[in-house]
Amino acid sequence: METVVTSMDVLTYLQITVAVLLVIVLYHVLFITVDLRKVLRRIETITHEVEGMIMKPINAADYIIDGLMKYLELQSEEKPKKKKSSKKK
Repeated sequence: METVVTSMDVLTYLQITVAVLLVIVLYHVLFITVDLRKVLRRIETITHEVEGMIMKPINAADYIIDGLMKYLELQSEEKPKKKKSSKKK
């Protein structure tokens, strides 16, 4: 007993195969996207931590420089007192 496979049967099998493969690919894309979001969120957290570590010394230096500038401005505003010259007569 021979079974005859027509071209219509082959096309139907191909369509079913393509549909199943498409579902599998979409399933994997979904999980890849979710994992990628987790990885990017972790990278963002690490970036904020590194930025904080870098900015703390810079902010401290900025604070020190501002204080020094204010001190120097106050010193320059004060007029130095002239010394009386002591002449012997």
